[in-house]
Amino acid sequence: MNNNKINFTKKSISLLRTQYWLFTKQKSNFLLLLVFLAAGFYGLYQGYAFKQKQASTINTFKGDKIKNFAVLVKGFDADTSKPAGMAAYEKVSGLLSSNWYTILPAYKMPNSTAIFAIGQGDIFPYYYTVKLESFFMQVFKQGEISNPLRSLAGHFDTSFWVIFLLPLLIILFCFNTLSAELDNGNWRLINSQGIAAKKWLGTKYLVVAISIEILLTAICLAGVLVNYFYFKQQPSITDLLFFVGANLYLLLWLAILFFINSLQKNTSYNALCSGMVWTMVCIVLPTLTTMFIEKTIVVDNTKISRMSRRPQGSKFDDTTFGRKIIEQYAISRPQYKNNILTPANPAFSFAVYSTFHALMDDSNAVTVSKYFNAIERRQQYLNLSTLINPAAALDGNIDRLAENDAFANHHFIWQTKAFHTKLHHAYFPALFFDGQLTKKRYAEFPVFKTENTAGGISINIVFNFLLLSFVSAMLVFLGGKNLERLK
Repeated sequence: MNNNKINFTKKSISLLRTQYWLFTKQKSNFLLLLVFLAAGFYGLYQGYAFKQKQASTINTFKGDKIKNFAVLVKGFDADTSKPAGMAAYEKVSGLLSSNWYTILPAYKMPNSTAIFAIGQGDIFPYYYTVKLESFFMQVFKQGEISNPLRSLAGHFDTSFWVIFLLPLLIILFCFNTLSAELDNGNWRLINSQGIAAKKWLGTKYLVVAISIEILLTAICLAGVLVNYFYFKQQPSITDLLFFVGANLYLLLWLAILFFINSLQKNTSYNALCSGMVWTMVCIVLPTLTTMFIEKTIVVDNTKISRMSRRPQGSKFDDTTFGRKIIEQYAISRPQYKNNILTPANPAFSFAVYSTFHALMDDSNAVTVSKYFNAIERRQQYLNLSTLINPAAALDGNIDRLAENDAFANHHFIWQTKAFHTKLHHAYFPALFFDGQLTKKRYAEFPVFKTENTAGGISINIVFNFLLLSFVSAMLVFLGGKNLERLK
């Protein structure tokens, strides 16, 4: 028994060396690997460039807004005996002027995995200016109102390189692994040496898998190093999940080519079949699936687009309308029930305008939530379509890990909405009771803090990975059954 195992191991190692020699013998293989490695580094550079621009823009934006706000607050310490000092003091303490000049930053910093996947990050805003007026009016005026699903035209980033290009490299290396030997008559000689077709294919695919794994590992390691040294970000669980997902996807393509070769057709058939499978998986199925989901889950942005319009009219000067609005606001916020506002108060019209905006946000919150939920639901369906649509499903889950999808954008918007609410809590007591702002009130103004939204392992990710593994295993099993009949 032991001798048989030793002989089996020796034959396997010998065959693996033979396949390695055959692979390295063709200099074109090295050229292909270098070309695809260069393409991988270019995709990584595209992700780095976008992430660097995003981080730089956020830091500049945040610095400017915080600096301007600090200058505004310094007005409390100005010399009011001088005209310039009095103007600065009135600017910061006056209710109307402070509302106009109080502009706070909200921003979404890119996470570590964003270097591998731009996703929809160029569609969605990653920073907002937050003022006291209607939140939804501000948000939908500053950013995209609609969010159609991408049909995977894609950005040339690392995820594009993995999902679209590396399968082509596998096809180029593996489409004629067995058919070439059958076509030129070498298979009888190979088989006469006791080499089974399954082992011949397996060792060749192992050599190809190791070669492509080296490319993938080099790109992922380079991305991790760039994150660590340039963006000061530690490797994360989402980086690991991206690497695992990419490997499972490439394993699927190796299994597809293994099955195609197991059909024992000629090289022309294998080339045509491989090309058709790549076209279906990477282009046709993502497009058709996206179109079907968009038609099935209709997202109407008509109501949302109206929220970006500023309310107009003379009604804000109508005292009857004003009293009703403030009373209605006090019902939903009992802390302002005993306010001191009267029509004679200079801030009355402004208070009516501000509370009208707040009530408008309250009434629109459900509509916005339903709109976001519909977008997220169709994206979720796309991410779950692994069995019939592995390319788009993996792409969607990678964007989820990179926080460059609709889920992350909507989380950022709701997080900004909570920040806007905190600003109201700090400002409205001065409006309803104090009649002016104080330095103490400004000290209560909120500071925005970003939150990570990817959350690592999710049901979608696990489902995606399990299905990729299952389909790969089934293709290898069926291919092995086909090869057992080859003599």
